[in-house]
Amino acid sequence: MIKNQLKELGYCHFVPQIDCDSGELKILYREFEQLEHDCYAPAEVKRFRRYANGVILPWTKEVDIHWIPPVHDDTGTPRSGYDQGGNNPEHPDIRYFHALGELMKSTDFLCDLVRDDFSHTFWSETDRRSPIYFGVHFVKICSGAASDLGISSPDCFHQDGEPFTFAHLARRTQSTAGGVNYIGTVDARGLPLEKVAERQILASFELSHFLESFVVHDPRVSHYVTPIRRDERLLGDGERCVILIDFSRMRQSL
Repeated sequence: MIKNQLKELGYCHFVPQIDCDSGELKILYREFEQLEHDCYAPAEVKRFRRYANGVILPWTKEVDIHWIPPVHDDTGTPRSGYDQGGNNPEHPDIRYFHALGELMKSTDFLCDLVRDDFSHTFWSETDRRSPIYFGVHFVKICSGAASDLGISSPDCFHQDGEPFTFAHLARRTQSTAGGVNYIGTVDARGLPLEKVAERQILASFELSHFLESFVVHDPRVSHYVTPIRRDERLLGDGERCVILIDFSRMRQSL
């Protein structure tokens, strides 16, 4: 159903059937608690992130996850590089994020989530003769007041550059307002929400419970998420934690 809708519409809003036991859930939430501030975010924006990447060999019978080792910066901190080319107007060059924790990467939950996402993608026979590259982002955005906006990047309708991007909600506090996801036509790319015509919006929804998800086929749609803010009628800060998983082709260049 997910793959069929993805082929037909260019997106799908769904909930994956993935197990996450109490022990792995603790590891998951601990990873989000330990995320470092995204050094590429504006200083006033409370955005935190870690990243990991790897490859899948699509010609093998079993879909094994092969993580790419992180590099270490001058301080010995492990980091993983992420390059969207020209698809993110705010960050046209490669970014090196803090690396996702090794314990988190070893969980059945995360590996099964990557495998399940991959099962909904589709590739040409040429693409399947080379490894498929995947990236995993853990992103947390927080807000301490109604005026304290938690902004994702880029802050406009955009395409990611990877053929497939999946977004899975890990946690959203009750005091969180905003964070509405929009799926748009390709010609909405680069536009802020207020300049997008009604005909250019294909769908809108809010991820509200654990593992509620969506996927986009990047060549066919654009997408955007509104900033979050704290609902000051409720106790506690606003917080939205999301796992992003993307898949790309790898081809030999001679």
